[in-house]
Amino acid sequence: MFWEDFRELVPITKNYIYLNHAALSPTPLPVLYESFRYLYEVSRTGTIADNEEEKDEFFQIRKNISNLIKADPLEISLIPNTSFGVNEVAHGLEYDEKSNVVTDSLEFPATVYPFLKLKNVEKRIVKSSPYDIEDKILENIDENTKLISISHVSFNTGVRIDIQKIVGKAKKVGALVLLDIIQSAGAVKINVKDFDVDFAVAGGYKWLMSPQGSGFMYIRKGLLEDPPFYGWKSAKNYLEFDPNKFELEKGPRRIEIGTIDIAADLGLSKSAEIISKYENEIEKRVLELSAYAIDLAEDKKFHIITPKEKRAGIVVIKVNNPKEISARLAHKNIIVSPRGEGIRISTHFYNTEEEIEKTINSISQEAS
Repeated sequence: MFWEDFRELVPITKNYIYLNHAALSPTPLPVLYESFRYLYEVSRTGTIADNEEEKDEFFQIRKNISNLIKADPLEISLIPNTSFGVNEVAHGLEYDEKSNVVTDSLEFPATVYPFLKLKNVEKRIVKSSPYDIEDKILENIDENTKLISISHVSFNTGVRIDIQKIVGKAKKVGALVLLDIIQSAGAVKINVKDFDVDFAVAGGYKWLMSPQGSGFMYIRKGLLEDPPFYGWKSAKNYLEFDPNKFELEKGPRRIEIGTIDIAADLGLSKSAEIISKYENEIEKRVLELSAYAIDLAEDKKFHIITPKEKRAGIVVIKVNNPKEISARLAHKNIIVSPRGEGIRISTHFYNTEEEIEKTINSISQEAS
């Protein structure tokens, strides 16, 4: 099967049970080689290698990413991390004295903090649980809502939000939707057109298994045409290097204010290419493994924070002292994360049932 062959390309599997993809994924060899290929060419030929990669304005990278999330390549900007993309949106929109921004209490800070900088804009951080998050968000959207900023999958509960439900209400009141897909892209299928979101952002180092420093931003055509930040790469004719002349680039490079991490983004491009090719198999396998983790944990009488019917790849098991237990598991070469009230297990498609069994059994032993 595909995942069994791919597993051989992930060196960490030789020494660890690694169930921590929601934090940082190990780099698979094809992704590593693609990044290394570029760095090696730079070591040999310097600017010649750089110019060769840039000659198409990184269109091939954009194309591979767009195939992954079902967008147009010219709607994909390359960004260093999710926080950069959220800030672009937060500071790129126009607000009035009645505007509000809606987010929720389960969010990773990157999806919330950029809006705290805004003055005279109401910030609605909705108190919610994995079981009522959509309803609580919907209750706080009104005709003055400018933007809803939410994650597709919660980093600390694993709940996968019903995006269409949120977008439906947003469209009725003229609000925009910013979707953080860092915990879903690469694990489950993403179609930004079907979701009908206005913005989507993700770093590449989690489920997309690419280097830190890689990331992308989807911007629906017609939005953020004049971004909040300018840099030398924002200029249409940036290679003229003329500080006295500026015409804004109209394409996705307008967001890329400076030099990008080409090696990291080439790795992301390779990962997106692989995952797109096998997206059906990957999603099926991820959902099977997360369900298996829930079933085993329930058999051990654990309380599962993640709703089984609303899961993606993250499963959070409630325990006392999750930090101490996670540390003890690490001494057994089992890598997970303490998050919120429990231990977060994040299983990718190349993990095995045996690894999950050993992990759940070890959690049970350490928690007893």
